[in-house]
Amino acid sequence: MTRAISRGRRAVLAGLAAGVSAVACASQSPASPRAVRIVVDPGHTPAQGGALGVRGIREVLYNDRLAAQLVQALTLAGFDVALTRGPTENVSLEARAQYANARQADLFLSIHHDSAQLQYLEKVTAGDLDAYRTTRPIAGYSIFVSQRNPRFAQSYAFAQVLGEEMRKLGRAPTLHHAEPIAGESRELLAPDIGIYRFDDLVVLRQTVMPAVLLEAGVIVDPADEGYVSDPGNQARMVHAVVVAVRRYVMTAGKTAGRM
Repeated sequence: MTRAISRGRRAVLAGLAAGVSAVACASQSPASPRAVRIVVDPGHTPAQGGALGVRGIREVLYNDRLAAQLVQALTLAGFDVALTRGPTENVSLEARAQYANARQADLFLSIHHDSAQLQYLEKVTAGDLDAYRTTRPIAGYSIFVSQRNPRFAQSYAFAQVLGEEMRKLGRAPTLHHAEPIAGESRELLAPDIGIYRFDDLVVLRQTVMPAVLLEAGVIVDPADEGYVSDPGNQARMVHAVVVAVRRYVMTAGKTAGRM
């Protein structure tokens, strides 16, 4: 049965993250300055659209929209940002990780929108479209890291600041992925800020830089879908991610040219 991580283990993870970051910075000599490289990964593809939301819209469209806004904001903030795929491209999970590795990215962020297991869903219609809706409220963001990522400690460090900034938006994280049911049972590392461990996520375990997956909201929950579809809330979520990236870079002691 899944259980929340103990305070002691969380302290160890935080300390490990700080230690690894300090060693990494100390071991690299200054080079010609360059912007911090970030790869943003819009989850799913046109061919495999992901979750079907309460409005009958596939998850991939939500992911593409938020990822595009995020790329623009991170670029304006001075980061060197690239997408793993365009809105019309069908790119495999392995190819996304390979792209980020070849680009020598400093940070990888995969953008998704969430659903729930079928036992908590009912099939409905949205106009003439099939759709799914939760039978009970399931709302909030969640963040995933993989211990199979070679920079797990740094991944967790970024997940922490991302969770803190998302929490400041006034939304609680969704904890339904920790339920001991088929398809869930994920280890909940930080229940207060919604961090889960999911070791087998391909884009997290095959990337060689710190990597995190963000589920921005639950699109099968009518209220939460309304939240993530609101342009003002999208802007606030994008701002939270940008602030989290800045905090991570500063905390890790990583400045342009020293990543």
